[in-house]
Amino acid sequence: MSIKNKMKDFFGLEEDPNNQFEGDEYAVAETKTQPMTEAIVKSEDRPKTSNNIVALNTKKKERSKVVLAEPRVFAEAQDISDQLKENRAVIVNLQRMSKEQSRQVVNFLSGVVYALEGTMTSIGHNTILCTPNNIELTGSISNLISEDELNSKGW
Repeated sequence: MSIKNKMKDFFGLEEDPNNQFEGDEYAVAETKTQPMTEAIVKSEDRPKTSNNIVALNTKKKERSKVVLAEPRVFAEAQDISDQLKENRAVIVNLQRMSKEQSRQVVNFLSGVVYALEGTMTSIGHNTILCTPNNIELTGSISNLISEDELNSKGW
């Protein structure tokens, strides 16, 4: 069976022997239309050589986001935790808070990060990075602040 005949069988085209080329006039070949389900069934009957089907409507990967937060009162810690629950990393600058409030925020966020199986890392003086479990941290930042300075500030 030739390729031409295979294509005709696949698309359901039939030649009418009565229609022939006559001079300047062209004969119109009639085609049988099939519902799409029938074509799929027929294609499944054929032996499969390779799978060349590509999904066109693939879901795009959502880009990771990093949120910068600079809370001034403890109540803003809940907004930060909401960002973490939405799988976003948050850099929290605690410089505008009192020492006691910043300690409360750190304690609250450490509980949220623990519940989300994420990580919390100090990236600078009064600045922490909170990440959910879908973000991996690599590398380290050297701590140039002495332990005495941290203890005097309540860290």
